[in-house]
Amino acid sequence: MKNILPFLLLLVFTACDRTTRVPPTVTATLTLAPTATITPTATPVPEGPCVSPFLPLITGNEWTYRATSRSGESLYKLRTLGRNDGRNIIIMVEFADLKHEVTVVEPVVCMDGAVENFPLFVMSMHFADYLEKDFNTYHDKGIYAPSYQTFVGNDWVMDWDLDYLTESSTQLKNPVDGQTLSVLQSSFIKLFFEMDGAREMVTVPVGSYPQALKVQSTFSFPVTLLLLDESVGGTLTVNTTQWYEPYVGLVRAQVDSASMLLYGKEIDISMVSIIELVEFKQGE
Repeated sequence: MKNILPFLLLLVFTACDRTTRVPPTVTATLTLAPTATITPTATPVPEGPCVSPFLPLITGNEWTYRATSRSGESLYKLRTLGRNDGRNIIIMVEFADLKHEVTVVEPVVCMDGAVENFPLFVMSMHFADYLEKDFNTYHDKGIYAPSYQTFVGNDWVMDWDLDYLTESSTQLKNPVDGQTLSVLQSSFIKLFFEMDGAREMVTVPVGSYPQALKVQSTFSFPVTLLLLDESVGGTLTVNTTQWYEPYVGLVRAQVDSASMLLYGKEIDISMVSIIELVEFKQGE
């Protein structure tokens, strides 16, 4: 049985792609400006404990994103709600899956311009083709979005990581009937971010950002593959590139590669996912 598992995995993730599926035409484009022509401008520094350059949680801020995958397009809306200053500075955020008419509200802890525990909404959007419901997680350790002072202190060249735990089990849909990937309750989801200070021109539906900051991001988590009468454990890893406009937030993200580690062997997975900012409304 072990000898045929990699083959079955490849069927699960790629069988439908080889002959019958045609990747969608993505209308928005990414234009890379020559490095020598980019002169970073001064980054404005809005005040407030919940205002990270990568995630400005100003009350009333609203982002609309389009996630494009092989199955088509999905729209999502993220909105910053009211703030509650108690033992911690907490701001509520609302995330809506407009295609499936599902809305969740989550608390986010802010710390002097850094954001500690932002929900994994970007990860959920990347899995629009496979996820039955959004990842339900809670923060374990690390910082999701560092503060302006931290970025400047590192000259915008740094890496950071953090861990989440799943609050409930989640299933990922696969293209082949009868196959399911499960993410069990209390599974660790590990995130890693890395940036070298590079800025690139990005054009998305909302407009053009000539000096968006480029960030490499990886997330990985254990999965259980159900094959016939056997359950097999593995690790799913997805590598992405993300572009951020300071104090606007995420403007574009794409999956660069994905793989499954099973029985010590890494199997490449064909996965198409592009997230683009469609609209941004500033709050007060």
